[in-house]
Amino acid sequence: MIGIIAFIFVFGLLVTVHEFGHLYFAKRAGIMCPEFAIGMGPKIFSYKKNETLYTIRMLPVGGYVMMAGSGMEQNPLTAGQTVSIKRNTAGEVTHVILDDQHQFRQIEQLEVEDSDFEDGLFIEGIDSYTNERVRYTLADEAYFVREGDLVQIAPRHRQFKNKKPWPKFLTLFAGPLFNFLLALVIFIGLAFVSGTPTDKPIIGEILKDSPADKAGLVMKDKVLEIDGQKIDKFEDMGPHLKDGETHEFLIERDGQKLTKSVTPKKMEYREKTKTLKKYAIGVNPMMTHDNFLAPFKYGFFKTIEMMSLIFMLVGQLFSSIFTGHFSFDMLNGPVGIYKNTEKVASLGILSLLSWAGMLSVNLGIMNLLPIPALDGGRILFVIYEAIFRKPVNKKAEVVIITAGAVFLFFVMIMVTWNDIQRYFFN
Repeated sequence: MIGIIAFIFVFGLLVTVHEFGHLYFAKRAGIMCPEFAIGMGPKIFSYKKNETLYTIRMLPVGGYVMMAGSGMEQNPLTAGQTVSIKRNTAGEVTHVILDDQHQFRQIEQLEVEDSDFEDGLFIEGIDSYTNERVRYTLADEAYFVREGDLVQIAPRHRQFKNKKPWPKFLTLFAGPLFNFLLALVIFIGLAFVSGTPTDKPIIGEILKDSPADKAGLVMKDKVLEIDGQKIDKFEDMGPHLKDGETHEFLIERDGQKLTKSVTPKKMEYREKTKTLKKYAIGVNPMMTHDNFLAPFKYGFFKTIEMMSLIFMLVGQLFSSIFTGHFSFDMLNGPVGIYKNTEKVASLGILSLLSWAGMLSVNLGIMNLLPIPALDGGRILFVIYEAIFRKPVNKKAEVVIITAGAVFLFFVMIMVTWNDIQRYFFN
C-alpha cells in the first residue's frame, strides 16, 4: 500500500507540475485551453473553472493540456447529423446544441453537410424547416452545448497554431522547464532539512556493513591521513583507494588520534560500452547547516549534476542502438518506476523526495528529445517555422506526429512487458 501511495504521489506531482507549465504559458499567450488532465482514460474527477475543465483520469500514464488549434480537438459533427443551432441578431451561430439538457428559445435545426470549427469557423447544411441549403459563420464567442455543459469554440486568435513562434516555443518548453524547477526546489528543500555536505574530510553517514562500518569508523571521525598521505578534503580520499588492499586511516575522534585499517570494496559500473571499477568504503560527507545560502548552491549544482547524468545515460542509450548493444533492460516504464518507487519509499520520505527530484529531471529531459509527439519534436516544428517564416505542411506534420506517437506507443508496450517479466517472473 505504501508503494502505491508513493507512486501516485510522485507521479501526480511530476505530471501536474509538467502540465501546469504548459497551461500557465499557454494562458499567458492567450491560447484557449479546454482541458487540463492528469492521467489518461475515463474521468474519475472533474472541476471546471472559467474556460478550462480540470480532470483526473483513471490510468496513471501521463497527462495533457488540450490547447485549441494544437491538433488534439476533434470535430463532434459528422455529415448527415442533425443538430440544433442558435444564432445572434447578426446571423452568426452562438451555440451548436448537441444535447437536450438546456432550454434554448428560437433555435433552428440543421442537417449537417460540412463544418469547420478550427480554420473556416462555419457550419453548412440543410435547414430542417425550409429545406434550403444554408451556411453560417460562427460568432467570435460561440459554444458547443453537450453533456449539460458549455464548451467554448476557440476563435482563430486564441488557437495555438495561429500564435507566433516565440509564444509557441515558450508554451512547449515550459513543461520540461517546470520539471527542472521542481527538481531545484526539491533539492534545495532537502538541503535545508538534511544540511549540505561539507568539503572537510569528516565522515557523516556510514552505510551498514560497509568497509568503514566493519573497520570501526563512526560519524564525525575526521580523516587526517591515509597511508601516511595528508587528507585536506573529503574528495581527496577517493584517489587513495586505488585497489582492494587494506589502507591505514589516521583519524581524529574526540580530540584523540586513532589508526583504523580499512579494506575498500570494489564497485563496478558501466560507462558507454566499457565496464569501469572503483573502490569505496561506504561513507558520505558530514552534513552541516552553517551557511544559509549553501542549500541554494547545493540545489542548483545537484540539479545540474542530475541533468548531466541523465544526458550521459541518454547518450549511452542512443550509442547502444547504433552499436547493436541495445536492450529494453536499459529502460523503465510505469511498472519499473512503480517498483523502484516502492523500494525508495521504504527508505523514508527524504529518500522519496530525492527520487522524485531525479525523476523530475528525467521527465524534463526525455520530453525534450527531438521525437515527434514529444515536446522536443514539436519544438522542432516551431523552430522550422521561425526560420522559414511559414509553418510545416499540415498533412506532413500530422503524419510525422502520428508516426512518432505510434513509435512511442510501441516502445511503451515493449518496455512495460519487459518490466513485468523482469519484476514479476524472475
